[in-house]
Amino acid sequence: RARDRNPTNATASSSAAAAAAAAGPSATPTRRGGSQGGEAQQSATPPATTTAGRKKGGTKRTKQAMPKSSNKKKTFRYKPGTVALREIRHFQKTTKLLIPAASFIREVRSVTQIFAPPDVTRWTAEALMAIQEAAEDFLVGLFSDAML
Repeated sequence: RARDRNPTNATASSSAAAAAAAAGPSATPTRRGGSQGGEAQQSATPPATTTAGRKKGGTKRTKQAMPKSSNKKKTFRYKPGTVALREIRHFQKTTKLLIPAASFIREVRSVTQIFAPPDVTRWTAEALMAIQEAAEDFLVGLFSDAML
């Protein structure tokens, strides 16, 4: 390991080398000579690094390496559970049926064909609505018992 000739610039050059090592290979080239006078006297071999230099230089390098946002506003998100509680309150206030009627009736007719004798093929609208209300009431009770 080689040492830097300028002892006052040893921490700055070691932090830059540590930052480059921590960040890994990058597409942007590192600057050797800059606007600061002390950086122009760096040697070609990498200087010795210290743990304090790594920590300081690593954060500086990661800030530079992070991509700049295109001023896109972050989408708003509610905390977990807030929307669920709002939906629970909404559905407790409503009295409409939650299962779509057409798909429920179709399922009742298919179950009827499987389990009932062949002469039972017709249902009245009131009977189908009563079965749907009973099924939804059963499911609501089941879910509330399960605390879901």
